[in-house]
Amino acid sequence: MTPNPVKCLRCGRTLRSEASVTRGTGPACAKKITRAVVSAKKATLDKARELIELAALVPVRGRRVFRVVSSGGDRTYLTAARNCTCPAGIRGRECYHTVAVQLLAA
Repeated sequence: MTPNPVKCLRCGRTLRSEASVTRGTGPACAKKITRAVVSAKKATLDKARELIELAALVPVRGRRVFRVVSSGGDRTYLTAARNCTCPAGIRGRECYHTVAVQLLAA
């Protein structure tokens, strides 16, 4: 009796190598995922740098909490190095507001 084959979480193909089974994706899908993550992080970093250049971060409490202007310029959010009140931050995702605060703190 053979064990059930493990399928790629992205494309559904059968995984054969031990490394692919451990990772949950085949090598081609792993490369695509890595590229997507890197490009998303680069875009986030670019937006964070733009916030700093435009001086769109105003300190509220020392250098730990900032009021940050949204990308549309119509809203503001409270942002710290790990938390933000923007929609992405409320969902627990890393947003460019928190990245900008982390860059300022560095």
